[in-house]
Amino acid sequence: MATHKERMLKAARGEWTDQLPWAPRIDLWYNSNSLRGTLPSRYPPGVTHDAIADDIGGGYHKIVPDFLSARSPEDTVDRGLGIFRLWGMPYRAELVGVEREVKEEGGATRVIYHTPIGTVSCKILFTEEMRRAGVSISWVSEHLIKEPRDYKTVGYIFKNIKVTPDYEGYLGFQRKVGDKGFVAARGLAAASPRQQIMRDFLDATQFYLEMYDHPREMAQLCEDMEPYYDQLFRVLADSPAEIIFHGSNFDEMITYPPFFRDHIMPHLQKLAALLHPKGKLLLCHCDGENKGLLELIPESGIDIAEAICPRPMTKVTIQEAKKAFKGKVTIFGGVPSVALLEESMPDEEFERFMKNLFGEIAPGHRFILGVSDTTPPDAKFDRLLRITEMVRGWGTLPMKLN
Repeated sequence: MATHKERMLKAARGEWTDQLPWAPRIDLWYNSNSLRGTLPSRYPPGVTHDAIADDIGGGYHKIVPDFLSARSPEDTVDRGLGIFRLWGMPYRAELVGVEREVKEEGGATRVIYHTPIGTVSCKILFTEEMRRAGVSISWVSEHLIKEPRDYKTVGYIFKNIKVTPDYEGYLGFQRKVGDKGFVAARGLAAASPRQQIMRDFLDATQFYLEMYDHPREMAQLCEDMEPYYDQLFRVLADSPAEIIFHGSNFDEMITYPPFFRDHIMPHLQKLAALLHPKGKLLLCHCDGENKGLLELIPESGIDIAEAICPRPMTKVTIQEAKKAFKGKVTIFGGVPSVALLEESMPDEEFERFMKNLFGEIAPGHRFILGVSDTTPPDAKFDRLLRITEMVRGWGTLPMKLN
């Protein structure tokens, strides 16, 4: 019998295995419930995330790093730049020629970057309320770019970043997970410089105003960031990982099709062109409304579209995604998080929904069953166990359920 990792890797590569892989993401659910003291009574105090994953009976979802397990403030202090240095990541990004100043301001953290050509700052917030809700990444409450001259200063920071491998750290993470699942080596949440500006340096609404009010400054910043991306892509391509995770939060409204095609796709294609000759696969966290992007995803070089979420949370059906992907992209997801909430989907409806979902997944080629985007804090836990039963009962490949 195949291991969870073998099943997941075979599905990712477009090969058949014995059973539909199933790897639910439970990290945010675990963070929230362990903090609130509301983990299921079947578990003893101090139970680990992985022990619960073992009890559920699926593989491990090791795509998103554990942002709460920072070894020191240095690991997360540059969150406003979109840079993390977490254990298990395959590289380390260091600022060169920049003096960083950190101040606590009323429960928030202000980070000031002094460079020879100017100073920029941001404010990072992480509240107890966020923790109790299961949030693991701090919120940028004040962004780096506030006026046109800031573009050049941020560009200086990125032109002088040095990226070095940390393959031992990644291999340690891989050894810890073992045969329970594949460990995606994390690049960046943003797929490209322009998406990183959108995600990290500006408020989302302000980004679109800036794109038209200051196009030259933004284009120059994108150009200044290219050496950083080039270094990162080389380190990722040379890493010992089978799967590289780079790029996330694609949505037909926010990263609308022309934007995706012009400002995101070229960088995904560039990375894929480095990975594929080395036998590595590109995974992206496609957790938004993907209806208008479905045809572009396989063209982008993406091998695994993770966190694909179908109706009723989006306009997309699994059949539509499969048709658009043309057997070139593995879907990782399929169970919308609302299906785990009793107030959103009563038990009988949940059973009908899941049976229909298995019918759409059949025959099960290039599919890893998971929760899209993640198991919510107030999920009915028994439903995860029930999905495991369904996988064991209906998930023998090729599936014949209709």
